[in-house]
Amino acid sequence: MEFTVLYGILVALQGFTLILLLFLASRGTGLLLDLFQELDGKIAEAITKLINEGSIDIEPPNPIQALIANIMQQKMGEMQPRNPAGEFIEIKPKDP
Repeated sequence: MEFTVLYGILVALQGFTLILLLFLASRGTGLLLDLFQELDGKIAEAITKLINEGSIDIEPPNPIQALIANIMQQKMGEMQPRNPAGEFIEIKPKDP
């Protein structure tokens, strides 16, 4: 008798949990759909603005960074010389 009451309570709690889970899942799905719709609108607005203005505000390169990048390219070119075909040339060590 005690076990049947216990099983009845457990079944009722499982049913309540299932109903609550379904309710929360439906609410979460609706929330996700709303968020995706909002994101879609923002992306469409950004694309429209980009097309109408025709430009993107890109910061010009920093001259010091460009100079450092140029020096690094030159140093790397000196370290691994290449032939006109673009293949690496074998560097032979100098005799002492």
